[in-house]
Amino acid sequence: MLFGTVLLLSSLQMVAQKGAIAGTVYDPDGFPMLGANVVIQGTSQGAQTDFIEGKYQFQVDAGTYTLVASYVGFGEQILEDVTVLPNETTILDITFGEDTGVELALDVTVTAQALERGEVAVLKLRENSDKVQDIISSQEIQRLGAGTAAAALTKVTGTTVVDGKYVYVRGLGDRYSATTLNGLRLPSIDPYRNSAQLDLIPTNLLDNIVANKTFTPDLPGDFTGGSVNIKLKALPERFTFGVSVSTAYNAQSNLRDDFLTFNAGDRAGLGYNDGTLDRPAILDDPRIAELDILASSSARRAGGDDATAALLDQTARSFTNGFGLQQMNTPLDYSISANIGNQFNLGNMPVGAFASLSYSRDYSQYTNGVRANYINPMTGADLQEEFNLRDNQSVEAPKIGGMLGLSFRPSSASTINLYGIYSHQAFIEGRSLVGANNDFGLGGTEDNYFASQTNSFLSRDLRNYVVEGQHVIKGLGNTKIEWAGNYVDSEQNEPDLRFLAYTVNGGFPQINPAQLILPSHFYRDLSDDSYQGKVDITIPFLQAKSRGNAIKFGGLYNTKDRDFNETSYVYENRSGLSFGEANGDPGIYFGDDNIGVIGGEPGRNTVGLYITDNTQLSNSYVGSYDIYAGYGMVTYEVSPKFKVIGGLRLEGTKIDIVSDLAALSLNPEDYEAHIDTLALLPALNLVYKLRDGQNIRASFSQTIARPNMREVAPFGSFGFIGEPPVFGNPDLSVTSIDNYDLRYEIFPNAGEVIAISAFYKRFRDPIVTTFRNAGEQQFTWTNSESASLYGLELEFRKSLAFIGSSFTNFTFSSNLSYIESVQDIDDKEYRDALDIDPDFPQTRPFNGQSPWIVNANLGYATQESGWDAFVSFNYFADRLTSIGAVGASDIFERGRSSLDINLTKKINNITFSARARNVLNPKYETFSDFKGKEYLFSSYERGREFSLGISYGL
Repeated sequence: MLFGTVLLLSSLQMVAQKGAIAGTVYDPDGFPMLGANVVIQGTSQGAQTDFIEGKYQFQVDAGTYTLVASYVGFGEQILEDVTVLPNETTILDITFGEDTGVELALDVTVTAQALERGEVAVLKLRENSDKVQDIISSQEIQRLGAGTAAAALTKVTGTTVVDGKYVYVRGLGDRYSATTLNGLRLPSIDPYRNSAQLDLIPTNLLDNIVANKTFTPDLPGDFTGGSVNIKLKALPERFTFGVSVSTAYNAQSNLRDDFLTFNAGDRAGLGYNDGTLDRPAILDDPRIAELDILASSSARRAGGDDATAALLDQTARSFTNGFGLQQMNTPLDYSISANIGNQFNLGNMPVGAFASLSYSRDYSQYTNGVRANYINPMTGADLQEEFNLRDNQSVEAPKIGGMLGLSFRPSSASTINLYGIYSHQAFIEGRSLVGANNDFGLGGTEDNYFASQTNSFLSRDLRNYVVEGQHVIKGLGNTKIEWAGNYVDSEQNEPDLRFLAYTVNGGFPQINPAQLILPSHFYRDLSDDSYQGKVDITIPFLQAKSRGNAIKFGGLYNTKDRDFNETSYVYENRSGLSFGEANGDPGIYFGDDNIGVIGGEPGRNTVGLYITDNTQLSNSYVGSYDIYAGYGMVTYEVSPKFKVIGGLRLEGTKIDIVSDLAALSLNPEDYEAHIDTLALLPALNLVYKLRDGQNIRASFSQTIARPNMREVAPFGSFGFIGEPPVFGNPDLSVTSIDNYDLRYEIFPNAGEVIAISAFYKRFRDPIVTTFRNAGEQQFTWTNSESASLYGLELEFRKSLAFIGSSFTNFTFSSNLSYIESVQDIDDKEYRDALDIDPDFPQTRPFNGQSPWIVNANLGYATQESGWDAFVSFNYFADRLTSIGAVGASDIFERGRSSLDINLTKKINNITFSARARNVLNPKYETFSDFKGKEYLFSSYERGREFSLGISYGL
């Protein structure tokens, strides 16, 4: 890596004014032409297309040229007036006609490599694909102003993103979506989720995003809604260098003096814990266990035992006792990024190198939000309010990301790529909830209310090391071998999450242990180590009949080891000031004068607040998650218009979970979970080409959905106010799904598409969230008997030049999805609900499923003036977010619209940008309808964001 970086820098002056020409050459049927020649007329300067994807690229001085494309058996193609600008790449995709014509798809981008980064070219990929898929190019991502892969995916047909990071395709939750990075599975680092956090991947690293919506055996078998593959940016064919800075303002979050925060240490601004939030080291002192210091009885014993008193005092004072929230002045959001890349020769072998680094710091806040909960009292037509709280939340989010890459091209038929990716995020949160709580008889008045506050620091790290290769063996009929392997080290840490709850009754604050969870410190850490390897071999056959005929087979192995730990400690009060005597001031109550040994004399010690261990060993676990697969498939062109793609995938699943409590239990099997299955997954895809640029696609396949480790881990996790405990279910089984798809698509002109799709899915043993059979409200996961889903998708993308010459530079694109889903409610839950509400339905939609999803985009771009404008609109309808209390209606997230505007102006190598996000500023709300009346569970606004940026690029 260092050697490549040195060569990059040394090449700066030598190549800074050069440009490049790159692209892909196609035959009349749309297949890449391997070994075609593209040269500047009258010279030998040019390149031959590779034997892997039919791509070519070469550097050239800025100017205007005439190119000649040639291939054995075809007449030479003359391409005149090809303009190359300094420090830019001209994308020139060439299609040989049946006779002497040539079609051009010409585009210009700063760091393009051939086909896969232009909007025109990705549609060519989609037209010739063997499956139903949608593709978004990095060019379009840049125009959308999307900062992460998650934000970019909101523009893909039928796709929504939940919580800003989890992809839902066709209304199905993240359980039914697979996420891969360069074809390798990207693991989740959230124990409650199956799919990866896509906000970890910045868009400046991306080449394109492909959402496959039908299954073929070479794809992961555990997707139903979609398999999203994020392809990393190809390494540059010329010297590139760029740096960008931006700043953003949101009236709710920036330049405020009421932003809630706490002292998280000196490195918190970079998103790292410098040790301030570490679990105290004294807790590992063997004397703690010998003297039983963390037991409730230790304070009583400390009264007459000086050794116990001294260690109790030292332990209590070792914790960070700052439970109060502070207010700070916030600056503007800001970000900075840089990248550098080049291509050079190592002997006669071309080598490419690329590096990028980014840092950002964002602030988000809402005040006077709503957080409420309701239950059915079985006494009338209305739900009863449990609590209704005013919600104030502030989150500071620093992020650091980087990538290093090397690409080797030993020959035109072989390439090897190495990548290293690092992504780090932190979320420093202060949250305050104040208001009515009927469980405690508190009406929410000035002297009669419930309150809680949380200080939280959560960090996520992803380190992904990838090596991959593609090789074409010319002597074996251009047999193609693709292989890849990676190691992913991911972590999620929550050091010293502090939770404080209290009541104020008649103006008197108190912490009543009979009612409330005592003030607590939580320490949680999760680490995943994942290894993957895959190989795909494609053998062409009957090439004289069709170049698309091929046999493909391969295999995959993925193993992940997890270690999850949770410890918690609470404060008990022996003889210190009560919370009321401290006037409800956390600074006084947890102050030095009220912690540990606060008075007395040797042998007669007075103890105030002290620490006891509230850790549940069952809440910590280790687990392994192994997937192994092998497949075979055939692509056969029955006729020039009809293509069949069929095959079978065998995919095994082995999940083992062992709670830390198992080793201490007489019945360890009660604290273990095991799944070991093998699934046979057939797939059949049919493509009928009505005429050039028109396809009908039909498919049938079987896929699966797996539970994640947390869902089968047999323990209950603590929920904060309004969040019931959640228990894993070790008896969960794998879901089987039948998928039916039909699509008609038209590609009228370069860069244009019109498509309509229909789909139906039937689920056996779907995994659903339901109530746990217990006295108090608890949730768990279970397999219901069946479920189904069907829907329609419409997509339209077209240049507006047909309206008139004034609209030549305008492009309009839109997509719409209508989806209906039904899942059976667990029998036990249904019977319990009928006792409360005789009209309670026996079905509900899928969690996170929206019946309507709409995207509409209007773009304007001119190469001559350098202006690029993009207006983007998105809407999703109400979607189920969580199950309601027994007998009450389920809780839905209210549908909302969003509008973003992006404007850029390029002057030479400098690009200025102005963006407005969340222009409509809709409310983020969850609600429930019960017997015709609406109940609001949560509500807040995110505010409008306005940003300015400037970038310089070669």
